[in-house]
Amino acid sequence: MTSYLIDLLLVVALVVTALRCGRMHKELRALRQADLAEALTQSEVSLNRAAEAIVGARYEGVETVRELERQLVEARRVIEQLTVLVSRADHHVGVGAPQAIPAAASTAPSDADPYRDFFAAAHDRLHASLAR
Repeated sequence: MTSYLIDLLLVVALVVTALRCGRMHKELRALRQADLAEALTQSEVSLNRAAEAIVGARYEGVETVRELERQLVEARRVIEQLTVLVSRADHHVGVGAPQAIPAAASTAPSDADPYRDFFAAAHDRLHASLAR
């Protein structure tokens, strides 16, 4: 009789232990899922920050190219003014070098052509990237 009582007590303890283990297993699973959800949320925030940084860099690049184009136009205008002033000075001094002026004028645009092509290509790439 005593052995039945001890066996019954051990079976009850085993059932209580099994129930507690089942509840603890559910809690651990919920905890793992919560950590996974938090990690996914943090990943999304990081990706959004990276996307914003890329958009900002792209905007700054566009502004930089536009400013360089403005400065290039201004530099060409100054070159033309200087060419005119040098030709006037040569004429007033009496050097009379009309042959040197057309040669200088003909070399200046050919030197500027690689830059013009470079900026035109950059401008085309910029518009293509903005169209996407």
